[in-house]
Amino acid sequence: MKKIKKYVGLFAALAFVFGTTACSNDASDSSGSKTESEPNTSEKESNTDGTTTLKIQEGGTGFVSSTFSKSTDFPGYSGSGYLDGGTIANGTIVYTVSAKNDITDAKIAIHYLATEIIRRRAALVSVNGEVLNESAPLQMTTDVKVKKDRCTSDNWKDTTYLENVSLKKGSNSIIITGSPSWTFTASDGTTTAVTDANCYLNYVDYLIVIGKGIDYGTDTTKYVSLSYASENETAGSVESSVTETNVAEGTSVTFNAKPNDGWKFECWSDGTTTNPYTKTISESTNLFAHFIPEGYTASGDLVGYATLTADNANAKYTISGGAGATEANKVTISTYEQLTSTYKTLLSSDTPAIITISGTIDTSSQANPLLSVKVDVGSNKTIYGDATNQGRLRNIEFVVGGENVIIRNMVFGEVISWDGYTKSGADDALSLNAATHVWVDHCEFQSHLTPQDLNGNAITSGHNYYAKDTSADGITKWKKDFYDGLLDIKNGSTWITISNCYFHDHYKACLCSSGDSAPNKNTTTGATDSDMRITFVNNYWKNINARQPLFRWGKAHIFNSYFVSETTSTEMYKDSNVQSTGINCRAGSEIYIDYNTFENLKTPIGYYNNDDATSTGYWVNKDNTFTSCTNPVGASATSYVPPYSWTPKSADDAKTYVQENAGVGKLSASDLN
Repeated sequence: MKKIKKYVGLFAALAFVFGTTACSNDASDSSGSKTESEPNTSEKESNTDGTTTLKIQEGGTGFVSSTFSKSTDFPGYSGSGYLDGGTIANGTIVYTVSAKNDITDAKIAIHYLATEIIRRRAALVSVNGEVLNESAPLQMTTDVKVKKDRCTSDNWKDTTYLENVSLKKGSNSIIITGSPSWTFTASDGTTTAVTDANCYLNYVDYLIVIGKGIDYGTDTTKYVSLSYASENETAGSVESSVTETNVAEGTSVTFNAKPNDGWKFECWSDGTTTNPYTKTISESTNLFAHFIPEGYTASGDLVGYATLTADNANAKYTISGGAGATEANKVTISTYEQLTSTYKTLLSSDTPAIITISGTIDTSSQANPLLSVKVDVGSNKTIYGDATNQGRLRNIEFVVGGENVIIRNMVFGEVISWDGYTKSGADDALSLNAATHVWVDHCEFQSHLTPQDLNGNAITSGHNYYAKDTSADGITKWKKDFYDGLLDIKNGSTWITISNCYFHDHYKACLCSSGDSAPNKNTTTGATDSDMRITFVNNYWKNINARQPLFRWGKAHIFNSYFVSETTSTEMYKDSNVQSTGINCRAGSEIYIDYNTFENLKTPIGYYNNDDATSTGYWVNKDNTFTSCTNPVGASATSYVPPYSWTPKSADDAKTYVQENAGVGKLSASDLN
């Protein structure tokens, strides 16, 4: 979902309290006289043009609060330190300024550390809940690098001023946060598009506000972010009783979902079906309306989290994919050029489309066939592999970044992560990156346990990233990293079902959340990896070395699946010891695991490959079958149970079922429409 009418608020819900930490200030501007400047306070100056300049330090008068920590690592700051805007994703700094009368010509800037050693960042400014500069964030970096031991006050600069700012009579709240996307302009005039899913800021010394009749404010109101949109603007729109993107806590807002002809409203993203919908905004809120075509019937094969949009069984959601697409947007793709050029825009857009992939599409036509590529997939898409001419992508990664997506009967794999000594263009065969409501069904995921080119020829260690390390360990690392993942789910992706899929002959198959240190965030929906909800059902995992899956932060349900490492595979065994590991529960995740069969795995279920005991996850081990598995499984205490109902087969019946039914070629042509 990219077409959002309201800016997606990134501001955490904060209880705003005036700080008392002492801070000193810079010297006064030569254009005016300093009327107030005491050590360890914010600074107020009267200017010759009748305006007042406020320089508001962290902890000084006019400072309200911040989610960032104070630091002193880089010298040259004023006062007793600065706020490290890179310590917390989507963090905020809040100030308060008053005005004697309504004014429309105030100016705002930020005094910050101007060095490229900090990642390129930019700031959004919100006044009384309204983002003022979404289209022109304040650039907070330069193309000059400064090391800590060489940093001086000269390296701390002011951003350009945000001008013509309106302040109301009385107290005003000013909120600073990082921008998710902006354009960096270098000193030579060249520009670079920058995206930052974590919306970090730079090192912030103080806020500058200039205007007539202004002073430090008294407004400590708690503001929370608000965004709303239609998931599919082709289907309908959303109206609201407010226009602000940040509203005072406790504000009552009415939303009205308005379907277009041929569509009907089904639900809001929080599971509510009332329309119009009046909601008291007590925390940061991202609300989206879901529409489906009139007369649309969902597939009866879909179960699990992809059928919900909240953690309760009544919060039903119908994934419709590309249903409702115009005839012009029902296309068949059978060539590399069609995939990467002709239909590239349609694939990445949020326009409803039904895409059939016919035959094998790979990178063999490129100058470097081993260089993998990425293809973006937007919202409201149904993607099928052709029922008669099987759809297959080789060395091409699909990156799903939208919502309401169905992918069935496709073969993914052989995506080369490292080409020679160079990082390749893609990472995984299929990536769900900040995706919501996705169903992946009857697909096959595979590579090879020893590297191969696209013609099936073995690639020797001389062609890989670890070529300098020809030891047994070095070669093993090369084999593991030549291909990366088969399926990665991350950055706040949630409400997902992976069903009837066949994963085989790969080292690191499925990663759910990409980091132990903190859950990543979906800047569109506001969800983090802690919000991940994924169902894995009726899947066949064969000759996978690890990550079946590796799961962090969120919650998952894994049932009626078969995990096996063949004893005839030399890559699965070493010195007659089982090498494969199965479900890895880490970083506080909770997984309900029931009615599965595990055979010849070293550790079928557990927490491993991390020495930090505080990073364990938790799991339920219920009615699973284990054969020739080396390590005990046990269970880790959690009361988690999936909120939906399901009717499982026995572990033995599930083993038989997935061997006969998982993967491609099991669906009829009538299923693929």
